[in-house]
Amino acid sequence: MTQDLIINLVASGLAFTLGVSVRSVRQRMLNAKESAGSRRIKEQRHPRFTHGWLLEYYLRKDRLDDLYLLMEGNRRRIVPFLTKPSWTNHDFDENVLVQQTSPHRRSDALVDEEVMRRRRAYLAVDDENGEPWNDLLAVVQEVRETDDGPRIKLALAEYFQFLTACGAIEDETYAAVRNPRSPTPIRDAVLGSVDDAAHARRGAHGFGMQCAFVFPEEGRLRVLIQRRSHSVSIYGGALAVVPVFGCQSMDLSDRTPVSIFHNFLREVYEELYGGEEVEKRGNRVDATWFYREPPIAGLIAAQDVGEMEFRILGFGFDALNGEVDICGLAYIKDPQFARRELPLLKANWEIQEISCWDLWGEELTDAMFAGEFSPGSVYTLAEARRHLAEAGET
Repeated sequence: MTQDLIINLVASGLAFTLGVSVRSVRQRMLNAKESAGSRRIKEQRHPRFTHGWLLEYYLRKDRLDDLYLLMEGNRRRIVPFLTKPSWTNHDFDENVLVQQTSPHRRSDALVDEEVMRRRRAYLAVDDENGEPWNDLLAVVQEVRETDDGPRIKLALAEYFQFLTACGAIEDETYAAVRNPRSPTPIRDAVLGSVDDAAHARRGAHGFGMQCAFVFPEEGRLRVLIQRRSHSVSIYGGALAVVPVFGCQSMDLSDRTPVSIFHNFLREVYEELYGGEEVEKRGNRVDATWFYREPPIAGLIAAQDVGEMEFRILGFGFDALNGEVDICGLAYIKDPQFARRELPLLKANWEIQEISCWDLWGEELTDAMFAGEFSPGSVYTLAEARRHLAEAGET
C-alpha cells in the first residue's frame, strides 16, 4: 500500500511537472508569435516600408507627376503624397477652401469588422471606461476644381467609418508590399491618380492637418519635431511635425462648423501643453473654453498683433491610405518664445518623443530624404521652408 502511494505521488508529480512544462512551452510560443506580430506591425507602419512600392505603382501608371517632388539643391526625392500645383498655395483662406453645410452631411460608409480587428491589434479603440471611442471626425467627400481654385467638400463620419475606409487601402498596400502578386482593387478604384483621389469614393477619407511649429531661438529658426507614438492610427514610430491631428467640428456634433484654426489651437493645447482633452470638457457649454487657458490665450494674442503667422500652405492625399492632409505653418516671431514656453511643453500620448530641430539644418534635410518622415510632414516642412525663404526669414 505504501509502495502504491509512493508510485501515485511520483506519477502525480511527473504529470504536474510535465503539465507545467507543456504550458510553459505553449506560453513561450504564444509570446514569440505575439512579439513577431508586433515587430511586423511596427515595421510596416513606418513610411519606408511602403515608399518603394508606392513609387513603382504610380510609375507603372505613368502618374509619378501626381506625387510631390522634394527638391534641395541637386537632391530629388519623390514623396508618396498625391497633390496638384493648384493645391499648393500659401495664401489659402480656409473659409474659401473648405466647403461645409449646417448641419453637416453624414457619411454612409460601412464599418468592416475585419479591418477593425486588424486595427485593434495596435490601436486602443475604447476609452478609459471600456466604451468604444467612436466620435465624429471631419472627412472629405470631394475635391473640386473651380476657376477660383480648389474647393474641399466636407462631411462628418464616425471614427470607425474612417478607420475602415482608409484602413482597408492601407492593409491592401501592406499585403502587396509583402507579396507582389496581391491585387489592389480598392487602390485601383480610388487612388490610381490624383484625379481619382479627388472623388474621395470611400466616403470617409480623413481630413487632418500637419503643421510646422516654427520659432526663433538664439538667432536661428527652429521647428518642433516628434517621433509618433505607436498608438496613433498611421505611421507609428515615424518622424513628423507637431501638431498632427484629425479635424473635428467645434463641439463634436453635426451642428457646429469645422474650423482648421480651432483644431490647431485644440491640438496645441492637448499635444504640446498636456492639456485636458477638449472633447472631455465636462459641464462646460462653450466649446472654446480652452481659449482662455494661458498658453492658448497667448497664441491668440500673438496672432492678433502679428507676432504669430498661421497659414495653410497646401494639401494632398496621403498615397498610402487616402487621408487628406492640410499642411500649414505656425510661425512664432516673438524672440522670447523659446525661453518662456519650451520649459512648459509636455507631449501627450500621441508623441513618443519631441525635440527642437534647426529648420534649415542638414540633420532635418537628411531625415526628409532618408524617408524618416510621414509624407504629409515632408510636404509641410518643404513648403514651410520655401515660404519662409521667399519672405526672407532664413
